Amino acid sequence: MKMKMMLAVAVAAAIGCSAVAQADDSKPRVAALFTQTVTQGSWDMAGYAAFKSMASKEGFTPSYLEHTTYEAAPSVLRQLASDGVKLIIAHSSGYSAAIKEVAPSFPNTQFVLYSYEGSTNNLPNYSAWSVDWDEYGFVLGALAASASKTGHIAVISGEPIPSAERTVQFIKKGAAYVNPKVVVDSAYVGSFTDVARAKEIATGAIARGADFVIPSADTADAGIQQAADEEGVLTIGSYTDQAKSFPNSIMTSTVMNFDKSYADIGKHYADHQLGNRIITENLKTNGWTLSTPFAHVDKAVQDKVFKVMDDIKSGKVRIED
Repeated sequence: MKMKMMLAVAVAAAIGCSAVAQADDSKPRVAALFTQTVTQGSWDMAGYAAFKSMASKEGFTPSYLEHTTYEAAPSVLRQLASDGVKLIIAHSSGYSAAIKEVAPSFPNTQFVLYSYEGSTNNLPNYSAWSVDWDEYGFVLGALAASASKTGHIAVISGEPIPSAERTVQFIKKGAAYVNPKVVVDSAYVGSFTDVARAKEIATGAIARGADFVIPSADTADAGIQQAADEEGVLTIGSYTDQAKSFPNSIMTSTVMNFDKSYADIGKHYADHQLGNRIITENLKTNGWTLSTPFAHVDKAVQDKVFKVMDDIKSGKVRIED
């Protein structure tokens, strides 16, 4: 019964957004799906800002849906496509299965996923801007291990979706690259929004000896960062520069270039270049970087981490090895 209610709410929201979008039929209608609210956290909020900017630049009529669960996504995608939306962007790798299920039935709608995708299943109306989470995770592991004084770090993720699982795997590889004896704890909150549970898990990891905690749980990141702040250990900001939020514990922040990626999506749509393609976003393509200067550590740590990043870009370090 609960699942049916969630589906009904999601579809109703989609119809509402589409109705608003009909204000100007001369403009292509585009829509975006987000797992959480676009007014909190960093992943969805920054993604929405980039989506809105892209739609304005290209002259599209935009609409968006918040709190769209992966279970509800197939129904929401069908409703949007049936209602005439021509470009639908899903802002999470967890929407991959839903797109692959729905896209074949709507050949006149282009579906795009931003986050991680391994295959488009050769669908002519499905594309992905796929962040190299392997590289991302490797760098996070390297920076945490470089800054750790105890040789014990932890990564706390939201849900075990493909991008999160890849990130954790390569965090461990990156940490071991810097310190082969490093201990890496990993855990999932089971939610992207449960700040209290995230804080509880982070506090436990710190109590077991971790002096650097890596948040990877979207809105719930705040709990992890708060635990670090209160317990006197280091952490990072995720996806946007969050140094001002927890200045006593954030060493640096990952900064995703959402504006670049979404601008590319809009241009590819306008130029009729979407369909059965995966665009990789990584350090080399300026898909993301780290904020500087690093805080709470010697400059040697920053130099060491950026040397790893430069070596990855040049091919000197092969993270798959």
